[in-house]
Amino acid sequence: MDYLRRSALPLWLRFFAWVGAAAVVSVVAAPASLALLSQEVNSNFGAVFPAIPLVALLLVVMTLRLGEFMKILAKEGGLGTEITTRLAGLVIITILLVARPLTNQTIEYSGVAIVLSVYATSLVINPLTKRIMLPYAAICAVGGGAPSLLQSAFGAPLANFTSDLSARLAAVAGFPVTWQGTQFQLLSKSGDIINGTVTSDCSGIVSVTAFLGLLALMHIDTKKNIRSTAEIAIVGIVILIIVNALRIVLLLWVGYVDGANVFWSTHDWIGYALFLGVYLSVLAVYSRIGSYRSSAPIVSLPSSSPSSSSSSPVPMHRE
Repeated sequence: MDYLRRSALPLWLRFFAWVGAAAVVSVVAAPASLALLSQEVNSNFGAVFPAIPLVALLLVVMTLRLGEFMKILAKEGGLGTEITTRLAGLVIITILLVARPLTNQTIEYSGVAIVLSVYATSLVINPLTKRIMLPYAAICAVGGGAPSLLQSAFGAPLANFTSDLSARLAAVAGFPVTWQGTQFQLLSKSGDIINGTVTSDCSGIVSVTAFLGLLALMHIDTKKNIRSTAEIAIVGIVILIIVNALRIVLLLWVGYVDGANVFWSTHDWIGYALFLGVYLSVLAVYSRIGSYRSSAPIVSLPSSSPSSSSSSPVPMHRE
């Protein structure tokens, strides 16, 4: 039975076997994912857009760590190794197959099912990758399911706050706009009357969730100080909320100057540009923060008397 403990698969074949199996399991576990994604893109691209930079950064990070991943694959044993881990992967796949009626309902559930399918397949075929894959799988799974939950819980309060902040900024700018809660009416220079509502979709919850997912990926990959990461997270959330209010005020200015058609056409893309700019700016600042692991040298203090010459050196970290 020793052959069960030895890996008979070449390294490249093991890698592509995992990729192929993950793709098959993903399609079987979430068969409606492509249709749901197409529907979401056509009807509400704004809900999908924040996932694009998250997926892009994930692919970059995984590409940079491909060498480490392949070294782990080189250590993989045969089918007789890591039995518990392989069985755990099979259990997850079984649960996903049973839960297909649920995962086929929304794009968020389908996304979570795909992430778990990839991770579970990795546990079955390449069990030694469980540690390197777990943080990324967890972030993607939470990033896929959290926005809808957070939006239902905090979307309305944040929409009210954003509306109030936008109304105050618009009053300072002097636009002829009237607000009633989250609803506004704007009179443009050309005489167009523009009516709009700041809904939960416009509250910025999805953009905040995407930002936190990007930050979490960078934290795991760069091993930054957890306190610095938390501070950047708080600052980034505040900036995104303010930028969202500024986005609405900018839209009001565009509608006031150029009318309803330009207002709505600008509404379809301006948020993507602004939020992406915030992501890149804040994460660029974060990348310059020192890592968690200090590389400070150890310096020995000189002894003050002959009697202390045999004492152990005292470590001192450079500030």
